[in-house]
Amino acid sequence: MEINNLEMISFRNHRKTNIDFDPGLTIIWGENGSGKTSILEAIHSLSYGKSFRTNNKKDLIKKGSDFFFIKGSFKNTENFKNTVSLSQDIKGNKKIQIDNKVIKKRKDLFGLNNVVVFSPEEEGITKGSSLFRRNYFDKIFSICSYDYLNSLLLYNKTIKQRNSILKNKNSLFDKERELEVWDKPFCVNGLDLWQKREGFINSFTDLFLEIVIDFDKNLALSVKYELKIKTYRDLLRKTVENREIDLTKGYTSFGPHKDDFVFLWNNQKIKNHGSQGEHKIFLALLKITEYMFLSNKTRKTPIFLIDDMFANLDKERSKKLLRFIEKIKNKN
Repeated sequence: MEINNLEMISFRNHRKTNIDFDPGLTIIWGENGSGKTSILEAIHSLSYGKSFRTNNKKDLIKKGSDFFFIKGSFKNTENFKNTVSLSQDIKGNKKIQIDNKVIKKRKDLFGLNNVVVFSPEEEGITKGSSLFRRNYFDKIFSICSYDYLNSLLLYNKTIKQRNSILKNKNSLFDKERELEVWDKPFCVNGLDLWQKREGFINSFTDLFLEIVIDFDKNLALSVKYELKIKTYRDLLRKTVENREIDLTKGYTSFGPHKDDFVFLWNNQKIKNHGSQGEHKIFLALLKITEYMFLSNKTRKTPIFLIDDMFANLDKERSKKLLRFIEKIKNKN
């Protein structure tokens, strides 16, 4: 996958910028605050409909302007071309177009022009809460499979409805009666998502271990994910057992939306014990695995967006990582 042209109007600190890209490696340099990361952010936004730096699109509008507009021309290895544009005004009105056709849902972009971002903004994946890791893997698996994406959206819709019941001010009797109605769809949709998630994470983990060994056979890194419930009956029983807890807390306390993926360095959680350099290496290898995983599953080579790769890395690790990325690129 490659991007041939990028146009930005009132996007971050870019008043009006137009860039033509050559195939292959592109290096962008400049002073701090000159808008280098914003270029990567624009490409990511055109690929997935959102930034990797903020969830608030108003933050993307240049100060003094009342809208932003970005447009990119993409081409894959089979010479298939498409143009994507994204705009939003200060009031929140937004529009996404693919080849001048308006799309209503962001999910329609998934799988069209894949990108992988390796940036300091992504460090929450190894350092942050379980939410960062769930969102990270859900995004990857959704790009690989519309079935996974639809299962995720359906489950999230069910959870939203169930939590709404738990939070409302109805009597306890009425709440329990309504929850009984939602127990079946919650368990059916939850189990379906769990099973799909387990299949994808097992495949991802196998590839990650291959990447780690190829990088340094002396490193002991791993990704752990445990699916504790595997049958509808067990999930229904657990749901009924947790009902009192859920009613007390006002939200659903158990299910796929509470999953975590544990990252280990020498059998210790890197979140708690990893140095800055170890976090950087783990994230880099995770991102290289993501790049290869998406390539294998979608048959499309993603655009690899790398920002400030050498921060928190010593000279030798930086050289080793750079050589490894070049090796992976040539092999791919």
